[in-house]
Parts: sequence; C-alpha cells; structure tokens
Amino acid sequence: MAGALCASTIGYACADGLPKSEPGNAEQQALTFLKSLPREWSGTSKRDCRTYEDKNIDKIAGSFAVAAAGFLRAFGEVHGQVTITSAYRTEEEQACVCEGEKGPCAGRPRIVKGNKGRRIVKRSTSRHQHGIALDVRAGTGSDEEFACMHEFAQSNPQFGVWFPLGKHDRPHMEPTPTMRRTVKLALLGAPHAHVTPCATLKMMLTDIPLD
Repeated sequence: MAGALCASTIGYACADGLPKSEPGNAEQQALTFLKSLPREWSGTSKRDCRTYEDKNIDKIAGSFAVAAAGFLRAFGEVHGQVTITSAYRTEEEQACVCEGEKGPCAGRPRIVKGNKGRRIVKRSTSRHQHGIALDVRAGTGSDEEFACMHEFAQSNPQFGVWFPLGKHDRPHMEPTPTMRRTVKLALLGAPHAHVTPCATLKMMLTDIPLD
C-alpha cells in the first residue's frame, strides 16, 4: 500500500518512513511528470504558437508545477487522459496566441482613453507570462469532460489549483490563493491518500489507475 501511495505522488514523503524529498527535487520531478503528459496545440488560435514545448514547461513556477503535477496525475488516474495545450509564454508567444482567439485575450492591444481624452494603447499581461497558468484539456475536450475536471479541482482543494475563468476559458488552470501553503504541507509529508471523483461524468471513471 505504501509503495502504491508513493508512486501516485510527486516528490512527497511516503507513508512507510522513506526520506522526504527536498523542495527542489519535488519541483524537478513535477516538471518531468508534466513533460510526460500528451501535449499539443489547442487549435483555438490562428496558428500553432508551440507554447506546450519543454522550454515552456521548464519555466513554470516551481511551486505551481508541483501543485499542477499532483492534480493532473490524480485526475488522470481517476478520470482518464489529460493533455497540456499551453504553459509558460513569452510576450511574443502571448501575442501569437491572441491571434484568432475569440473574446478578450491578455496581451492583445486595446485602446483606452487617458487624460484629456487622449487615446492610449495598452496590453495586459497573462498569468502564463508569469509561469503560473497552464491550459489543460480533459479527454477529448467535451463540455462534460471539462465540467468534470473543474468539479474535481473544486472537490479536491488539497491540490491547490482551480479554474478561475470557468466556461469563459475552460482549459485555463491557475494556483489557488492558498496554493503555497498546500504545497508546503504536501512537502512536509502529507500525501494525498484520498481524492473525491467528480459526479458530473461518472462514466469517465477507470477501473485501473494509469501509470
């Protein structure tokens, strides 16, 4: 049982008394796991900006990488495959992603009125540019599968991630405001022994956890 528990966590202490992983080691294991997941272009922008490559995964903030890896592994074991479609983005990559995107997109220039009616061009900054956001797709990306992933995050706050934009940007995952404390507790030796499956899509449940 202890061995299985160790295998299902990323850099966390094991229940059988094995030494705890140092934070840096946990972050490296998390990045390695994230790189092992399927990755591809979401198809929502005008062109493939390739923001899912190793270079983008490597620039995810360490504590968020640990939280995201723990969440995605647990979700995958219970509900099936997860695909990463975007990670860290440079300013140029963010501008690329905004090409063809429908609706608001951080980084897209917008004109606002300043003092005395002067028009000023402004660009907002995406959390992807700070390494604290991932775009992830559950299964084939159906409405039901995304709803299940969002529910899984809400029902399992111990992982420290959430989908703050909801239906407006379903793949967009960020750390919760309490994520740093959650990750710290995990590194101190509190493995996630229990998760709550989503009830939205029960047919997604798998009988055998994925490796």
